[in-house]
Amino acid sequence: MRQVSAPDGTVHTVRIEWVGNAVRRAPGRLSRRVKRMARAGGDVADAGCAPDLGDVVAAIVLVVVALFVVVFVLPIAWGLLELLLVVLLAAAVWAVRVLFRRPWSIVHRAEAGDIELDRWSVVGWRQAHRVMVEAAASIESTGRATVEPPLDGWR
Repeated sequence: MRQVSAPDGTVHTVRIEWVGNAVRRAPGRLSRRVKRMARAGGDVADAGCAPDLGDVVAAIVLVVVALFVVVFVLPIAWGLLELLLVVLLAAAVWAVRVLFRRPWSIVHRAEAGDIELDRWSVVGWRQAHRVMVEAAASIESTGRATVEPPLDGWR
């Protein structure tokens, strides 16, 4: 990813998108899910009777252990499982792109990050990186993304 400033002062981002937004944003969603599950821990209801001290201590220990498991252990285990799945899917996507020569998408976005100005599809990782670097240099010098097509691998 390259962030460059155009001569007029606007900031542009040129990046190779090889997996997509859903997988790229997965770590943020995972941390929000862990925080939400941590807030979901509830209060223990009062039974309305006076039990023995040993029973109270045992109940408190059980509740603390159960809350610890629900609030910390399960979300961490689920998060690690999701992370493993994301890594395996990303490796599979990369392998498919390399083996079947799928085009890589190079995206040029404006300052806000939501406005897509240009998109190129280039076959080959090295060519995609070259196009990204050339587009960033062109934006930095002229303010527009102009890229010369490579001899092979351009779609």
